[in-house]
Amino acid sequence: MRYQALKRKPQIKAQARKNMMIYLRNMARFKMDYFKGMTYDDIRPIFEKKFNCNVAFLVKIKEQMEEEDNRVLKRKVKSSEHKAAKKQ
Repeated sequence: MRYQALKRKPQIKAQARKNMMIYLRNMARFKMDYFKGMTYDDIRPIFEKKFNCNVAFLVKIKEQMEEEDNRVLKRKVKSSEHKAAKKQ
């Protein structure tokens, strides 16, 4: 019961700041010393910029993969139609 109650609580700024710092350290290769003395409001724009950049990259990659899958599927359908025409 206690875990669920804690989970429903919104993050406090200190926790959010820490999570953003860890994300930036792992994904954008920032050093933790860079954030010393910075507040949540200072870190938030940096985080949003890097996070949005990563999300845009992932969306772009997903679209490219879907296009490639469509091309492969079309190629398979075309080749199977060609084989069927050869058999007749």
